[in-house]
Amino acid sequence: MRWVKVEIPVRYVECDPMGVVHHSNYFSWFEVGRVQLATEAGLNLEKASRKLFMPVININCNYKSSAKFGETVIVETALVKPKKAYLHFEYRVYRKYGRKLLVKGSSEHAFTRTDGTLILKLPDDIKQKIDIFLGGVS
Repeated sequence: MRWVKVEIPVRYVECDPMGVVHHSNYFSWFEVGRVQLATEAGLNLEKASRKLFMPVININCNYKSSAKFGETVIVETALVKPKKAYLHFEYRVYRKYGRKLLVKGSSEHAFTRTDGTLILKLPDDIKQKIDIFLGGVS
């Protein structure tokens, strides 16, 4: 798998009164990772979102340790080989200094048209960019 990395400074607003990141923020960080991966794959999400949606149909997060205010985390995101019009992402979140694993997670996404109808096959332009990004393995 090809992992894409993005650094995120932990903001005060993401923390509880003890300075520990609230669990819900990891899902936002997963999205930051997905957008970074899409950018590196050459997918224009702004343009695509006018025709297609990519709703989350399943998401999970396995917490190992807590991130804290003032730290920087590294979110690593990988796209698993696509099946039809369905994408599966894997995530790892590390503390930047010391590289301690904080969280592992995944999310699954379907493609739909803006009217809500399910798409059964990846559009050719998206499939081609994903194939190139994954090194021809999809």
